[in-house]
Amino acid sequence: MPEWSDFSGGLTRTLRDVGDRVFVVIYWQANPHKYVQFAGGKQELHAQAAGPDVVSQEDSGGMTAAGWEPPSEFDPPNWSFSLPLPAVAAEYSALAERCVVALRDACRLPGPDGLVYKAWRNGEWPLAGETWSPERIAARDRGESSLDLPWLGIPPVRE
Repeated sequence: MPEWSDFSGGLTRTLRDVGDRVFVVIYWQANPHKYVQFAGGKQELHAQAAGPDVVSQEDSGGMTAAGWEPPSEFDPPNWSFSLPLPAVAAEYSALAERCVVALRDACRLPGPDGLVYKAWRNGEWPLAGETWSPERIAARDRGESSLDLPWLGIPPVRE
């Protein structure tokens, strides 16, 4: 049975590989509303955790103390944190610990058993106003619909 410390270590290692256009959602299989999720960008790694529909007002102090930004009134109303890139190992570790606080303390999960994940990498497309040659379009990164993240130590969900 994995412990939260094992999960945190695996998440730390995994987050170092969440690059541009990579998305990861980790959730409690019995209740997918209890989650943390990540969106990798070129200059930051953006994290979100379940919002006020899951995290009670009494648990919000722990989220703030852990460094999460409170939900806004805008969609999605989630707790959030952005890690500027490049980051050092200690910053990835702190983000992983922040996620443990969200799952263990705010979502009140008993342990990482029962957590699952989905991970994928979006395809590459030109930015607005950018023009690609037919050769560049043909050679673009088409992404991957399912990424394996073995360091997480939890099972993937395959659709």
